[in-house]
Amino acid sequence: MMSFQKVILKFTLSLFLAIIAYLLLTTYYLLPTYFTTFAQETDYDRVNEIAKQLNCPTCAGINLADCRTLTCEQWRDQINDLVKQGYSDKEVLDYFVARFGEQVLQEPPKSGSTLFLWVLPVTILLAGGIWLAFALRRWASREAAPVAAASPEINPVSNMPQPPHHYLGQVEKDLNLGDGD
Repeated sequence: MMSFQKVILKFTLSLFLAIIAYLLLTTYYLLPTYFTTFAQETDYDRVNEIAKQLNCPTCAGINLADCRTLTCEQWRDQINDLVKQGYSDKEVLDYFVARFGEQVLQEPPKSGSTLFLWVLPVTILLAGGIWLAFALRRWASREAAPVAAASPEINPVSNMPQPPHHYLGQVEKDLNLGDGD
């Protein structure tokens, strides 16, 4: 009976080892397929970040990520294909610039003929700030002109027509400013 138990034990052990070997071999052959499939999954966040930097070719002023036209969908698919091929973000943008020109970029490059587009607003703000500082300094440094004291010979009201004397008397009486008559 001892030999029957040894046979069962050996059979169980060899069956267990066969199952382990099968699982290891299956894992060895399936893992590369799984990881390559996983690695080629679409990274929508990255595709959208690149698409936000490109203009829609048909709609004015809308970036590629926000536009829902068929052309934009095709361009986003093209970006996805380039990303899957291992292109960096800059390489993808350079690919589109090479095919369609710099006007495809949402933001003009900070070099060459478009450099003044970046420098001009800063220059205007600095010039305006300097002008404002000088204007405020000049305004603050001005002394108030002294007010001339009224002299008795100058009557500022003398050029104005005077109301009749009885009218002023009545107003003073009504206001109790008069002598009391």
